[in-house]
Amino acid sequence: MPNIYVNLDGLIPREDFEAKPDQASGANFAATQTITELETGKFFYSVLKKPDFQRETANWTPDTLAELIKSFVNDDLVPAIILWRSPSNDVFVIDGSHRLSSLIAWVQDDYGDGDISREFFAHSIPDAQIEAPSKTRNIIKKEVGPIKT
Repeated sequence: MPNIYVNLDGLIPREDFEAKPDQASGANFAATQTITELETGKFFYSVLKKPDFQRETANWTPDTLAELIKSFVNDDLVPAIILWRSPSNDVFVIDGSHRLSSLIAWVQDDYGDGDISREFFAHSIPDAQIEAPSKTRNIIKKEVGPIKT
């Protein structure tokens, strides 16, 4: 059976890496964020961007994604996510977009088929992407459970 991959590419918008200082908001935020800051409408989530040069966030299986979330929940080692704050206050994910997107997917229950992903894919989820969200959600439900805020 071929591997099924979870497509989380729509969860962090892509942006040109070029700085736009004329759009700076001057907002400040802490270097450490809580998991709830990855919810839609929260400031930290709203400024996250993925540079155009980053690869697509669609190379993890449902099991790999679940393992990362379990590691996070169990306070196990989760490798660092490297972010860069641009002069315009966008926060670019330099390294760790799969890790961060997995946590966003868990927080927002969007494993490639939720509201953000549907908008990203113009409300047409590709056939190759249909099975992965359901399989991922089942594993998360069984092995991790919903996020507790």
